[in-house]
Amino acid sequence: MKDEFEEVEASYKDEVEPEAERRPDAEGLGVVEEKALAQRLRNLFFTYSERERPPNTVYVTDLTQCFRRSWFELRYRARPRPTPQMVLGRMLHDALELVLSRDPSFGAAKFEVECSHDLGNGWVLKGRADLVVDDAVYEFKFTRAPDFNRAKVVYAAQVSAYCFMLGKVVGYLVLVDRERLDVRVLRLEPDEDLWRNVVDRAKLLIDSLEGDVPAVDSPLWSWECEHCDFWVLCKRMEGGGR
Repeated sequence: MKDEFEEVEASYKDEVEPEAERRPDAEGLGVVEEKALAQRLRNLFFTYSERERPPNTVYVTDLTQCFRRSWFELRYRARPRPTPQMVLGRMLHDALELVLSRDPSFGAAKFEVECSHDLGNGWVLKGRADLVVDDAVYEFKFTRAPDFNRAKVVYAAQVSAYCFMLGKVVGYLVLVDRERLDVRVLRLEPDEDLWRNVVDRAKLLIDSLEGDVPAVDSPLWSWECEHCDFWVLCKRMEGGGR
């Protein structure tokens, strides 16, 4: 299985320039050939959202996506190439502080607030809340308007998890249409059942990793398979892929 994964992983790496060229220094950025500049900028965009994962760490976001995908990412320490939507979402998240700090009501806000929960046996559940103001957690999702209802189902557990880990009393899921910038705000009370489910899923994923047995939980949505970097491997496994 590892050999198959490495073959697939190599095919994705071929789509971008070698590491040394994907992370250029300040030299040679004056007069350059147009095609080379375009490739350089494109690679910078696609490496913008990359973040190193600490060992023995499960993120809350690992538990709101397909379990099999999360297993692949943690088992092989893989960093699938982000989609354009993921890159743009990361850029918009990073712009939140610049935009919201113009409003005095967000003057005491803290951005990108890290939180954690000890899962035992050396494992940690971690998350990063977009915005915390007093006793409230705000989680922003940049999506399409037709996805608003689906987003509530997927991300309500994430908001509850952040509230419990940070000791906050209310959460707000802020859905932003990335095409029209229409905004919809959903107030979510911390749900202990959702929080327990997040912790239980984290421990289930850890058991699967330590047993070196691929997680068998299917994705909630068929589109997760359609846009998954591990689909080629997953479909070869019993019960994998849709």
